[in-house]
Amino acid sequence: MIGAGPARSSDNGRARLPDADGMATGPDGVRIAYEVFGTGDPPIVFLPSAPIVHSRQWKGQVPYFSRRHRVVTYDGRGNGRSDRPTEPEAFADDRFVGDLAAVMDDTRTDRAVLVGLCSDGVWRAIRYAVEQPDRVLGIVAFAVGVPRLTPPHPHYVTATAAFEDDAPTHEGWARYNAPFWRHDYPDFARFFFEEITSEPHSTKAIDDAVDWSVGGSVDSMIADARVDFPLDREGVEAICSAVRCPMLIVHGTEDSCQPIARARRLSELTGAPLVEVEGADHMIPGRHPVLANLLIRDFVRSLARDPS
Repeated sequence: MIGAGPARSSDNGRARLPDADGMATGPDGVRIAYEVFGTGDPPIVFLPSAPIVHSRQWKGQVPYFSRRHRVVTYDGRGNGRSDRPTEPEAFADDRFVGDLAAVMDDTRTDRAVLVGLCSDGVWRAIRYAVEQPDRVLGIVAFAVGVPRLTPPHPHYVTATAAFEDDAPTHEGWARYNAPFWRHDYPDFARFFFEEITSEPHSTKAIDDAVDWSVGGSVDSMIADARVDFPLDREGVEAICSAVRCPMLIVHGTEDSCQPIARARRLSELTGAPLVEVEGADHMIPGRHPVLANLLIRDFVRSLARDPS
């Protein structure tokens, strides 16, 4: 079953409105909503962390980069204005990679720098760069969520094992649970983003993320959580090692969503530099937008200087 995303909500308060928007069609017919801002080379595509949030997660980056670059953002399947499928197969890896390709095709973006966060942004950018190397100029990878590279945090192991259990109580990471999401998803969203945005003075970043999350589809979130990941560690490492474009890796030392060991291993496999942000948790572009923007800016500038 596929449910359509809602019409655009109020644009009040947005620092930069899009110059164009539209709908691309994913490999299985799911419609993916995108927006295009500004002009200038090289283009930058910001991948969404979907389905838990939508493209507004990059609100701290779009106004800055659209002054000098053509910027493309899109709502991943399951959130924002994109369709909201509810079958697990709709959230398989290949579907997300196909959505990125569809958006780049529909926006006539031949080549671009890809910027992503966590599994949804980083792993899919890596896969696309390996499958379509001529279309990816470089990757900026925040909070590396590449599955299997190293073990996940222990709280995810426990929560995932009990994801389908209908327990009498749900405290802490036991909220990562399908019956509880159906019962009180806003409570889970608040807990989750407080956990992974744990630095002091993070109230605005947390409130934003919770708002984007509760506007999505609980059924899509559950379907996404039920997808089996088809590769073992050896298979994942082989794909990472095949990346040939430049890459910058950025990871917080206190990331409670993705272990920093994953970023260090990705750096070893690719030779990409790793910036470890002392004391930072998971959502660096939202919590530290100036730092994130400067790192992306310098990386993009370095591509112009690269003789290769």
